[in-house]
Amino acid sequence: MLTTAFRLLAKARQARAFHPRGILLRGELTGAAPFPASASVAVRLSKGAGTGRGWPDVFGLALRVPTESGDWDVLLSSTGTGRLTRLLPTPVRGWRDARLGTLAPYRYRDELMWLMAVPHGAPPTRFTIHASGTDAQWRQVAEVTLHPEDSAATPIAFDPVLNRPQEMELAPRWLAVLREQAYEGSRRGRPRS
Repeated sequence: MLTTAFRLLAKARQARAFHPRGILLRGELTGAAPFPASASVAVRLSKGAGTGRGWPDVFGLALRVPTESGDWDVLLSSTGTGRLTRLLPTPVRGWRDARLGTLAPYRYRDELMWLMAVPHGAPPTRFTIHASGTDAQWRQVAEVTLHPEDSAATPIAFDPVLNRPQEMELAPRWLAVLREQAYEGSRRGRPRS
């Protein structure tokens, strides 16, 4: 049922079910585990519903990070930063107000781990990426410096279900199943490129 709902939404929009439009950039990442020490990354900035400039929306940041075990698509949406508020999408009016989190954790080395990106500048020129466990005590683990938009860049279908290192398990399992169904529906409904 969830697969069908997301397929129909993507078909109606002729794009992804959520975050249908965005700009694609390149970036340079420097980091520590679970991120590589350095890598060139693809970056997509978007708005969840696609509202107009200055209107509240759930802002989005997608990163495609190359790792030793394959590409890792990290998708973050504007959220709160506390133990409970980091679980909820939070509409904001601009990048200056956004803190972008993973909403649901990964299971990494047998521990739950949330990620959060903090933009610097409006529009952002870089993001610092932070990680926390269940205590919501954030520590910086990476930084991404952005390069100007490339209008000739080929669109990328970021997908955190299909593109993730094996050691980064989506958690909890029941929510991972729902996400798998939602992404499958969105893939089926959007136009093929």
